[in-house]
Amino acid sequence: MGRLLFIVLVNLGSFLVLRQLWPSIREGWRRQVFLGLSGLSVLAFALPLTLGFGEHGVLPVVGMPLKLFSSGWVVAVGLVMLLGWPLALLRSRSARAQARLVPALQSGQEGSALVAAAPVVEVDMERRSLLTGVGRALPLLAAGTSSAGIVAGSSGFEVRQVEVRLRSLPRALDGFRIGQITDIHVGAFIDAAYVRATVEAMNKAQVDLQVMTGDLIDDLTQLDETMAALETCQAPHGMLAILGNHEHWRGIHPIREAYAASERRGSPVRLLVDEAHVLEHAGQRVRVVGVDYPMGRGRGMSAKADRMRRSAEVAFRGTSADEVVLCLTHHPDFFPFALERGARLTLAGHTHGGQVAILGMPLFRFAFDYMLGRYRRGDGQLYVSGGTGHWLPFRLGVPAEVSIFTLRADT
Repeated sequence: MGRLLFIVLVNLGSFLVLRQLWPSIREGWRRQVFLGLSGLSVLAFALPLTLGFGEHGVLPVVGMPLKLFSSGWVVAVGLVMLLGWPLALLRSRSARAQARLVPALQSGQEGSALVAAAPVVEVDMERRSLLTGVGRALPLLAAGTSSAGIVAGSSGFEVRQVEVRLRSLPRALDGFRIGQITDIHVGAFIDAAYVRATVEAMNKAQVDLQVMTGDLIDDLTQLDETMAALETCQAPHGMLAILGNHEHWRGIHPIREAYAASERRGSPVRLLVDEAHVLEHAGQRVRVVGVDYPMGRGRGMSAKADRMRRSAEVAFRGTSADEVVLCLTHHPDFFPFALERGARLTLAGHTHGGQVAILGMPLFRFAFDYMLGRYRRGDGQLYVSGGTGHWLPFRLGVPAEVSIFTLRADT
C-alpha cells in the first residue's frame, strides 16, 4: 500500500506543478490525458494486489508492460515535480506582480496625476516568457530521461572485473577469485531466471568462491525457484550469503528456513548470520565473516553503530593470525568495524550506487559515506557494488553488475 500511496502523491504533486508551468493542462484534452495516464500508473500496481497476485505480483501477458510503463511514468512525473517546483514558484510570483500592475494602470487612466504619484511596478516579461518556455519543455526532458533510464535499467547486468591488490597477501591466494551478486530484489521486475543467469556468469568466470551480499528477494512466492537458482553454483568453495534489510522486511523466518533447507539438501549455498566460515585454499586458511543487517528499533546513527559493533564482536570471534579475513556486509557502513578486526577485503551492497551517476559520479553520493566502487583505508579495502538487480528498473550511469574480484599480492 505504501507504493500505491507514493505513486498517487507523485502524480498529484506533478499535476500541481504543471498547473503553474503549463496552464493549458488545467482543462480540455491535456487534462484528460494526464489524469488517464496517472490512473493507469496506479492501476498497474493496484490491480495485481486487488486480484490476489500480491504486492509484487504480475498480471499475465499485460502485467509486465503495465508495470514498466508505470515505473517510467512515475520517474517522469517525479522529475517534473522535483525540477519544476522552483520554476512554478517563480512563475507564480511573476503572475502576482502582473496582477498588482493591472489595477495601477487602470487607475492611471483615470488621472495622470495619480499615475505620476503611483509607484512603478515592473514585470520582466522576458523572464516570464522564458519560464513559460522552460516549463513547457520540462515534461519532454523528464519523459526522455525516464525512457533512457528504463531502457538501461531493464537491460540486464554487466560482468565487472576488479583486481584487488592486498599487501602481504599469501602466495597461495594470489589469483584467488571471488564472484559477488547483491541487491537482486526478485519480485515484480526480476525473476528466478535472472538469478540463474547471474550465477551462471560467475560459473563461467570460474571463480573460487561466490557470495551473495543481501536483498535477494522481495516476492516470497518466488522463494523456492530463487533458491534453486542459487544452488546452480559450481564454485569450488560454494556460495556464502548474508541477509539485507529487505529479507527482514519481507519475511526473515521463511527466508532463513529456505537457506537452512538448502544446506540440509547438501547444496553449495550457506547463509552466514553474524558468523564465519573458514575455508582452505591451496593450504591457506581464509576466514569469511558474514554480518547481519543492523535492524532494530533505534534509528539514530549511534543506535546503528551499536548494532554493528555487537555484530562484529560475535562474528569475528575466534579469528587467528594465520588466516586471511574477508568480510561480507550488506550495509557498507560496517567497513570501519571490519577494519578494526583485521578484514583485508570487505564486500558490500545496499546503496545500488544510487542507480544514477553523471560522468561516473553518483548523483546521490551524499546519502552514504561509501556509495559506489572501491575504498581504501590502511591495509583494508571496501568494494560497494552498484547492485545486480533493482526494485525500480531505472538506471543511468550505474549499470547492474556481477562483480568478479581477483586477489593479487601487492608487495
